[in-house]
Amino acid sequence: MNRQPGKKVIISLVILCITAVCIGLYLALSNQTLCGVSSDNAMVMLSIGLGLGCVPLIPGTAGALGGILLSLLISRLSITKQVIAVALLIIVAIPISEYGENYFATKDAPSIVADELLTFPLATIGLPVHQHPVMLAGIFMTNRIIDWTKPPPARAAESLPGGVGIVLDDVVASLWTLLVFSIGWQWYRRQ
Repeated sequence: MNRQPGKKVIISLVILCITAVCIGLYLALSNQTLCGVSSDNAMVMLSIGLGLGCVPLIPGTAGALGGILLSLLISRLSITKQVIAVALLIIVAIPISEYGENYFATKDAPSIVADELLTFPLATIGLPVHQHPVMLAGIFMTNRIIDWTKPPPARAAESLPGGVGIVLDDVVASLWTLLVFSIGWQWYRRQ
């Protein structure tokens, strides 16, 4: 009976993410614009997270919310495959974010959320987030707070040029989050 709320949360998140992808596909096929971006410009659409970057006031948080679905999918893999999948996501995030930065002609424009979206799963490597939705919610909130406060070396990483700087500060935030929750999970398991 305790598992039902967790399953409902996961199902709701999956439905939300599928809806976002369907809207993105619709926009791409109908040649509409989103955040002033033509839907036929696939790289910029990816940089804005298929529209997640258009959310007013909290585009980065919306982008990280999209990363929850990726985390749920990746968390079912072995640790080695999780690390490989996350490394590939981070590598892909760099050119996508840099392309978006060049398009918007602004250093780390707020609507560029591919960095939050594709680096969030790093914060969940090795943690049983698919079994513990409350843990996933805690990871999400902690990741956002750490990303906003930019503890060392996040601010230094952010100052690097291009897509590397855009993505690396989120990698640092996710690594800090992973460290906190890995220690917490080990402590909890020993109790």
